[in-house]
Amino acid sequence: MGALVEMASNTVAVRLPEEVLEELQKRANLQNKKVSDVVRDLIISGLQAAPGSQENNQKVIDYLEGFGGILMGLVFETTASRYFAEIATSYGVDMESLMREGKPLSREAKEALMSQFEQGAMKSGQNTWAQILRLEQAAPEQG
Repeated sequence: MGALVEMASNTVAVRLPEEVLEELQKRANLQNKKVSDVVRDLIISGLQAAPGSQENNQKVIDYLEGFGGILMGLVFETTASRYFAEIATSYGVDMESLMREGKPLSREAKEALMSQFEQGAMKSGQNTWAQILRLEQAAPEQG
C-alpha cells in the first residue's frame, strides 16, 4: 500500500454530502490524520480489495435478506407452537381437576395457574438464551 502512496500524486476534487464529510473528519481525528489522508487510504484499500469482493458482499447481503424471511417464519411457528401449548396445558389442568376434584377449576384459579406456567416458561426461556449467549453462568441444579 505504501508504494502507491509514494508514487507521483495527483489532486482530485470530489463533492461529498455533509454527513460523509463529518464521518471522515471523525475518523481522521481518531487516527490523528488529515481528512485527505483518510480519504486516500480508503480509496486505495477499496481499489486493492480482492477481486470478487463486491460479489462476495452481495452474497452476504442476499444471505442476510433471506435470513430475515427465515426469522419471520420462526416467529410465526413459535407463536403457533405457544398457542397450541397453552391449549394443551389448559386441557391438562382441566383434566387433572376433574380427576382429583370431580369438577373443573374456577376461571380465576385456572387463570392464576396458567399465569404461573407462563412465568415459569418465560424464566426458562430467558435462562436458555442467557446460557446460549453466555450472559450469565447457568445456575447449578438443586437436587
